[in-house]
Amino acid sequence: MAETLNPSEAVYGFAAWLTCRDERTVMSASDDAAPIVELVKQFCEVNNLPDVSDQWPNNLIHPSGEVAVPSVGVNQ
Repeated sequence: MAETLNPSEAVYGFAAWLTCRDERTVMSASDDAAPIVELVKQFCEVNNLPDVSDQWPNNLIHPSGEVAVPSVGVNQ
């Protein structure tokens, strides 16, 4: 096993961990971000990932638009 995760591995690993947990994780613009921040912190600590820099918001490029997720928000 590699000593550190590359950035893509960290993102995929975090998403995989969230989908394997019994506790439901809710993330949206209308939800409190604090629980997610704590999960990110826990994941980073367990995986020995470095702390974020003060410039981290300037290092991001967010995808534009909404991503359609099948069945989300649809009454079934």
